[in-house]
Amino acid sequence: MINQDFYTFPPSSKNDWIDQIKRDLKGKDYDSTLTSELWDKIKIQPFYTSDDLNEEVAEYKFHPESKLPGMSPRLWNNLVSIYPENEKSANEETLHTLQNGADGLVFHLDGSENLNQILRAVHTEFISTNFLPTGETALLFRAIHEWIQSTTLKPSMLSGAILWNPCDELFLTNGDLELGIDLAAKAINDFKEFREFYPMTIDLSRYANAGATGIEELTYGLGEVIELIDKLSKKAISPTQVFENLAFHTAIGDSHFAEIAKIKGLRKLIKELAGNYGVEVEMESIHIITSTSTWSKSLLDKNTNLIRQTYEAMAGILGGGNSLWVKPTEGRNASVLEKRIARNISTIVKEESYLDKVMDPAAGSFYLEKLQQEIEEEVILELQKLEETGGWLKGFEARTIHKEIRASRESAQKKILSEANIKVGVNKYLAKGKLENHLPFEQIIEKDFELVPSRATYFVEQNILSKA
Repeated sequence: MINQDFYTFPPSSKNDWIDQIKRDLKGKDYDSTLTSELWDKIKIQPFYTSDDLNEEVAEYKFHPESKLPGMSPRLWNNLVSIYPENEKSANEETLHTLQNGADGLVFHLDGSENLNQILRAVHTEFISTNFLPTGETALLFRAIHEWIQSTTLKPSMLSGAILWNPCDELFLTNGDLELGIDLAAKAINDFKEFREFYPMTIDLSRYANAGATGIEELTYGLGEVIELIDKLSKKAISPTQVFENLAFHTAIGDSHFAEIAKIKGLRKLIKELAGNYGVEVEMESIHIITSTSTWSKSLLDKNTNLIRQTYEAMAGILGGGNSLWVKPTEGRNASVLEKRIARNISTIVKEESYLDKVMDPAAGSFYLEKLQQEIEEEVILELQKLEETGGWLKGFEARTIHKEIRASRESAQKKILSEANIKVGVNKYLAKGKLENHLPFEQIIEKDFELVPSRATYFVEQNILSKA
């Protein structure tokens, strides 16, 4: 502890520093020169001090201590996508992936696959096993049950999640939510013994990848939780059961520090929302999957996308993600090299950047603590507005959710098109000659009930690549 009497000069408050800065600006406006705006809601100051914090900060705990001795303080799963074309090749790819840096898998399945063959020789007790439905969800649930029964898998030998919840069906087919609620209620009961496997996942990333701001992403994602609790209560599923069976999936955009604060804020907001229902949820028991954003990538600068993946991955870990899913820009069509690079980012972040050595390195930063607080306050206000207008489902049916997100998307895309916002490799410092490596452009078509993944650079790509 430093003895404050050691210093012979009086301390300076934040206002003292602001006054000095204004004198140094010599007539220039302080706000227009040095402040900026995040997500059209939060003013970013040029500096922060302890005066900005109105409560004592505490280090977060993102997960329980490892059951294995000698592990690092900070743990996360490195997720890799598997798209089975046939069971044999999928099993070979799965084993190769696990032997080369991955310790988590995301299987994209329609429910007709033979999971016994795909997961042959895979020790699920040591990895995170996740399933993403690409067809009829009920078929996939049945396939998972048959696999568990045929292998007599013990509950302690399966961790991970099914990347689905009933609200997903509305965005895919504009179908009947009640059918999904029935399936969710059955899943909660069927997997009640599998304490580390989550049969439902709130997909906040759907909003972020469609162009929503971070505040909109958290607002509508948590709005889904409230809607599900209300619907499932009518199926004799308690709020406690809902929170125990939910994972959360958020996309990490290119506003590095804001994304760190957003993910930490999400964890705190989940705990507070559970508390409103009388449910005690420990911070470390909340499972958050962080994936690199599709919204932040560009078809015009394939190589720069790799850099974006890296700092987005760092934000995901610093923000407290329990699983890191670095998505190759070309998805299932990615080359072997691109898949390898995406898979290795987690290893580099751990082995070379040492982000596994401290649980919460962002704790105590005046800037990040204040930013997180302001994000939480804005999300709570927006959630209150959403509930006052009838809730998430009413917003979906009236398309007010879609309208707001599409407005945010178009605004961001126009700013990049007009160069009001600079994006390296798109409207500034373009790759030329041998470095130029464009990806193929396809028009994005969206039905009124859909929120299709887009890109902030879409208008620029449309101007350049559609004419090529």
